[in-house]
Amino acid sequence: MVTIKGIAKEAGVSVGTVSKVLNYDRTVTVKNRNKVIEAIKKLNYRPNRLARSLSKGKTKNVGFIIPDISNPFFPELVRGASDLLLSEGYYVFLCNSDNDPNKEDMYINDLTSMWIDGLIIAPSDTENRDIGIFKQILLPFVVVDREIKGLNKDLVIINNKKGAYEAVVHLINKGHKKIAILTGPKYAQTAQYRYAGWKKAMEENSLFDDKLVFWGKFSIDSGYNMMREVFKSLGKVDAVFTCNDLIALGAMQAIEENKFTISDGISIVGFDDIYLSKFLKPPLTTVKQPTYEMGKTAAKLLLERMENIKECLPRKIVVEGKLIVRSSVAQKT
Repeated sequence: MVTIKGIAKEAGVSVGTVSKVLNYDRTVTVKNRNKVIEAIKKLNYRPNRLARSLSKGKTKNVGFIIPDISNPFFPELVRGASDLLLSEGYYVFLCNSDNDPNKEDMYINDLTSMWIDGLIIAPSDTENRDIGIFKQILLPFVVVDREIKGLNKDLVIINNKKGAYEAVVHLINKGHKKIAILTGPKYAQTAQYRYAGWKKAMEENSLFDDKLVFWGKFSIDSGYNMMREVFKSLGKVDAVFTCNDLIALGAMQAIEENKFTISDGISIVGFDDIYLSKFLKPPLTTVKQPTYEMGKTAAKLLLERMENIKECLPRKIVVEGKLIVRSSVAQKT
């Protein structure tokens, strides 16, 4: 049986150096690290992570629950978190709740019973959520992207209201007045805040009308169906503000099916700036979220909690979005 001592002897380094390499300690020199890695490969060493967890009282495992793995926003969020966590020697277990609070509860119970060190949650329902299960979580955890009403825990979110407000002001400054909003579900605070930003901009310019509001889901199909409902109930509008880029994708298809051109006929703005947005025809004007950095920030907060670097009250970090102007918005003449 290959041991750490055997690795050290083969590499010509101390047992302590081998231990540091196995624990991702970045103080080891590149030369010594390479020696240890080569010795590990040569001897086909496989560390027993369970035994190491038992001896150290840490598993080096972190859970991450997201609501919709098909939405390109969330994989990028996970990538930001997992890149940082992996650099610190942590592995990430990813779970997809499908925006189902019951499935989310199941994952919380399963992950916390599997002996993980910490948890990151991008929750599903945030308005009507029973927060009892979150209060029962004894290990460190961070909430990201969606704020849970009534829960006071470490949180990383974007300034949704401000981002939406700036997007709609951009449309208004381009001469658009009849601006519909296609938003997500009412139970999601992201949808509520983005609606509030749209409403503020419309009210300030005496353009607000409840008939311009369409609630749905953060999906392409929902965007398509909501845009068809816009045509059915309102006819042609000047512009559309969509509360994420997937909704915008569906809305753009419905606009084209109704023989309108995007930008020259009906302008459209999204929210997120997913990778595909700049490749659409026309490229989508949208509010860019620093998704990768949000994930990385959530992981940093979790690491501080798990490593006990800082003992402090729950922190709320609000990041700012940026309006990315492309050609899906035209000047109204």
